[in-house]
Amino acid sequence: MILDDRLKEYIIAKQRNSGDLLKNIQKFKHKQEYYKIKKYLDEFIDGSNIESRFIVMPGLRGVGKSTILLQLFSYLLKEKNIDNSDILYLSMDEIVNFFDSNLLDVVDIFLDSVHKTNKMALNKKIFIFVDESHFDKKWAISGKILYDNTKNIFLICAGSSAIDLEINADVARRIYKEAIYPNNFRDHLLLKHNINVEYKFSKKLEDIIYYGEDKIIDESIALEEKVYDKLFDLKNNPTTEFLSFLKTYGFSLTLNLNEVRAYEQTFTLINKVIENDIPSIKSFNTSTKPDISKIINYIALSRSEMVSNTKIANYLSLSSKLVNDILNVLEKTQIIFSIKPYAGIGKTMRKPWKYYFLSSSLKSAINFKLGRFNLENKRCLGILAENYVAASLFKMSKTTYPLMGLFYPPEKKGCDFLLQTKLDDIVPVEVGIGNKTKSQLVKAIIKYDCDYGVLISNRYNRIRKEKNIIHIPLLSFSFL
Repeated sequence: MILDDRLKEYIIAKQRNSGDLLKNIQKFKHKQEYYKIKKYLDEFIDGSNIESRFIVMPGLRGVGKSTILLQLFSYLLKEKNIDNSDILYLSMDEIVNFFDSNLLDVVDIFLDSVHKTNKMALNKKIFIFVDESHFDKKWAISGKILYDNTKNIFLICAGSSAIDLEINADVARRIYKEAIYPNNFRDHLLLKHNINVEYKFSKKLEDIIYYGEDKIIDESIALEEKVYDKLFDLKNNPTTEFLSFLKTYGFSLTLNLNEVRAYEQTFTLINKVIENDIPSIKSFNTSTKPDISKIINYIALSRSEMVSNTKIANYLSLSSKLVNDILNVLEKTQIIFSIKPYAGIGKTMRKPWKYYFLSSSLKSAINFKLGRFNLENKRCLGILAENYVAASLFKMSKTTYPLMGLFYPPEKKGCDFLLQTKLDDIVPVEVGIGNKTKSQLVKAIIKYDCDYGVLISNRYNRIRKEKNIIHIPLLSFSFL
């Protein structure tokens, strides 16, 4: 039997049996990103917006991309009454590994075998959901061709964060991108405890940090009261629940596991990124895989987030080039991200970069696995809190405020972060656990001639502004 016939049989079987994928999906709540994409689906179906029909969902493994795809699939079947034959759900790792084929070929075979037509002649609305897109190096050009050849296909491509690299300017004009990130505390409360906190509060927190205006602070304080009222529905103490989330439950796949199993699952996730996702970005020798793990562990166990390429190379007896290549690839998967030293507009500085994990749960899982984790240690808690704040600010710079710069001050004993906001204003940010003073923040406000600074700490239990410092409780900030 020729390969095309085998692929055709596979596609037909996959399409007919796709309903089996939805058996357990009903028990999961919907993240905010689900509603954003659902809006485009609704507009495509009613014809009010047929331009936003090519959606891309990049994100680290384990953040819930597959769940969102299946929830949207279920929505079409059960609420919009779309016929099952008009929906195709694919996982490109199977298509590439089993058939050495690509997205465009699969769609062509699907249209021909199930609908007896082709993309040019298609006269009904079809929905294509593609998971693990990054396994197909041609997914982006396939999506562009489908977009250009028919207005009757709604295409969603989900994959690792690295699929961003394959979106060139020509493709970018045709797509709507909705990146999926690890859970914040708002997601955690919704998915684990069915406590729905208004999304508006998360947006106001971003606006406080970016603009610092008194009106926004007042609006946020009013919303904060409503949020804390909601927390009375928790069976657990809110602070205790937050600390449990901070160290353990950043990923949806761990929500219903005990702490030890959650760490094991998170550690397995890291290994899957090394085994499956990294090879789709860059080819390394098989012998390099242990070195990738060692570098991840080194960053997780480091007492400081400031990591020197040379220091890693010397400590692990690796070449600086290999270390640099591995760090670059790890950033592309978004297991880690870097924050560079601030040197001023248009300037560069030869100082080490700081590396953080996209979720504090990743750092915790590695430390737990290697026997170095102790939440009772206040320093450990402070490190996790700093990582959480860094990851939240990184997400903010990639989504709501894509022109915002995220840096750290190069001077010794500086504040934790510097944000470059509108008109190149600088906003210093300090993360404090316990009785940590705000002296570093005050110095940064003077040094960088700032209108205000932001202190994220557990010293206060409500948002407030004192002189030119905005205090945001760590618990409140966790909803960002």
